[in-house]
Parts: sequence; structure tokens; C-alpha cells
Amino acid sequence: MKIKLLYLIATLLFTINLHANNDNMEMIDTNGTTYKVKAKGNEFKIEGMDGKVVLLEFFGLQCPACKQAVPHLVNLKNKYRDKLEIMAIEVQKNDVDPIKAYRAEHAINYITLSNYDVGSVARYVMEKSGWQGAIPFIVAIDSKGQVQFAQAGIMPEELLSKYVEEFSK
Repeated sequence: MKIKLLYLIATLLFTINLHANNDNMEMIDTNGTTYKVKAKGNEFKIEGMDGKVVLLEFFGLQCPACKQAVPHLVNLKNKYRDKLEIMAIEVQKNDVDPIKAYRAEHAINYITLSNYDVGSVARYVMEKSGWQGAIPFIVAIDSKGQVQFAQAGIMPEELLSKYVEEFSK
């Protein structure tokens, strides 16, 4: 009985500690740059992104809708160079080299990451947003680090442009 109780307490403490550490995470992009992430409640701050709108996109190399979204995201990054950062996390379990090849093939001008190198960020987003794996999936974070929305599916470039303008104030 005592062993079961100790096991239960240890499991509970580990679970509480795991969730407490969710607010301090890291992501490593396909170029090897590390980004520290502090997330709590509606706040999602990524080191080095202060004052910028961040579109955190979950995509897949084999996803046709994701490929359709790429030119729109490239255009947005070109248009809002100083106001916007796009961080695209590949979630179909591809390693860095295929993602780099995809990035070159599609002339992607924004940050790409492998699901293997984002730590608990994807799991955190899944838990907080109710995301169930549909891609493309975008989380929009305003220039103050507040999550404004999370949505699955392709979003029109004009609408995303409107959001960048609105969220950069």
C-alpha cells in the first residue's frame, strides 16, 4: 500500500513539474538557431521576436494545402520584413535535410523547424488550442506576445495581411 502511494505521489509530482516547465521551452530551427519560448495562458513569447507579429505555422512536406500556402507566406514575409516573422514547423516527422531541400525548392524566406527540434512546443500548442493535427494550422501571435487566434486550413493572403497590420500595433 505504501509503495503504491509513493508511486502515485511521485507520478503526480512529475506530472505537475512537467506542466510547470511547459512555460519554458526551446525550438531549434533547420539552421541550428535556438529560440527560447515562454508560454503561459494566452502569452506566447519567442526570444528575438519582440515587437513582431509571429505566425507559427504547422505544415507537412507531403501536404498539398501546405504547398499552396507557401507563396502567400513568402509574399507576406517580403511585405512585412520588419513587422512579421513566420516560423513553420514541419509535423509529418521529416528530418532537417528534407525540410531544407523543400525550403530551397519553394524559395521559402522564413524560419523552418523540424517537429523533432521543437521540444514540447507542438504538444503545448495542441493542448492549449485543441489542435488535433489538421494542417496547415496557424497560430497568430501579436507584437506583444499575445495569442490572437489559432486556425486550421489555408488563410487568404489578404486576410493574413490585415491581421499583420492589426496585430503589429
